Amino acid sequence: MSQTTIDEIAKEVGYIIEEVSYIEWNLLAELDMDTFEDMTLGEIIKEVKKCDIFNGVAVDDLEDILRKRNDLVHKYFKRKDFEKHKNNSPFLNNELNYLRKFRKQIADFNRWLLDS
Repeated sequence: MSQTTIDEIAKEVGYIIEEVSYIEWNLLAELDMDTFEDMTLGEIIKEVKKCDIFNGVAVDDLEDILRKRNDLVHKYFKRKDFEKHKNNSPFLNNELNYLRKFRKQIADFNRWLLDS
């Protein structure tokens, strides 16, 4: 197995942010909302709850995605101290696996959303 690099991790985070933006877009289409540019994912989830269009499991999944996405954007790199671990292959591989699993969770939710 090749050594994971911080660049690969950063790229995976970028993919995750892109995938979450597709969920935002698709949720807004589901809600039939024209103006979306100023709404955060958290605000969109509040609208989803208010409209009661998904079951509790789907809402729980959305809130989990929001929580993890917010952690990635606001705390992840500080909390994990990647500079300190830049040559620690087991640490980097573990983080890359976590991110890939999270991206799959997002993609699975988005596929479900498009099929519902």
